[in-house]
Amino acid sequence: MNTTRRIHLNPQSKGNLGKSFEAEFRTAWLDRLGVPWNGSDLDDRHHTFAQRHPDAVRSYQLGNEHESKTALLSLFRRVLKEAAPVHIIDTRAQADALILGAMEELQVLDVCAEQGVRLTFFLFPTDDTESMTNVGKLFLYAGDRVDYVVVHNPAKARGDLFKGSQLQKQLVEFGAKSVTLPAITPTTLLAIEKAEAIAQRGLSFAELSHVEAGHLERLLAGEIQWAMQKMLAQYNEIAGLLLPTEFVPQEKSAPAKAKVKTEVQPQLNYGE
Repeated sequence: MNTTRRIHLNPQSKGNLGKSFEAEFRTAWLDRLGVPWNGSDLDDRHHTFAQRHPDAVRSYQLGNEHESKTALLSLFRRVLKEAAPVHIIDTRAQADALILGAMEELQVLDVCAEQGVRLTFFLFPTDDTESMTNVGKLFLYAGDRVDYVVVHNPAKARGDLFKGSQLQKQLVEFGAKSVTLPAITPTTLLAIEKAEAIAQRGLSFAELSHVEAGHLERLLAGEIQWAMQKMLAQYNEIAGLLLPTEFVPQEKSAPAKAKVKTEVQPQLNYGE
């Protein structure tokens, strides 16, 4: 499917899944490829995404149902007018109903399709029944109108409810791909918090991985570098779900071998 722009959205309700953590790796990957991007921060409790990328990310306040609709109307009007090939939306916990309600009322998916803009939903398997039911509702709402990336985060959840489920099978049938977040040691995570407190601002993973910047000591910066390498390789594998068509890296063709002569909308059954 030919797309001119991409919007990345993680609309899942449950918090503490590593959504902002994963988004940091993704922006580092886009920067590495030289793909221009901008973003929106809907996490009005923390605004971590905007703090780490103040020049590229704009913050919004969701508030109640009416306020969230107004905020999302403003957001999508801006996104559809801008030229950046990729737009990343980071959301707060417990906002999925507000976001999907506003998207449905504003017919966001239809408008995006008319303009050649494709959305990618980032879904995080959990061990919580209510959370996985919410993921199923996201899938039922969007169907084949969006693409899906399933993000496994073993440090936060085993995801046993998702493995082998009908939801997983149907997502795969709809072309979903998956990535797995690497585990960062608590020592490095605490050092990142301390570095951000000293800098009095959020620090991107790209900044933290550069030893010369002096935010982290060599061993800890090295762990961030290792984690980034793990994630960048995975994003390269699923680039077709993350980038507009013209920005997807072309695979190098293998050397020619000598010739040898020889003789729609998903239906989920939660009762299964």
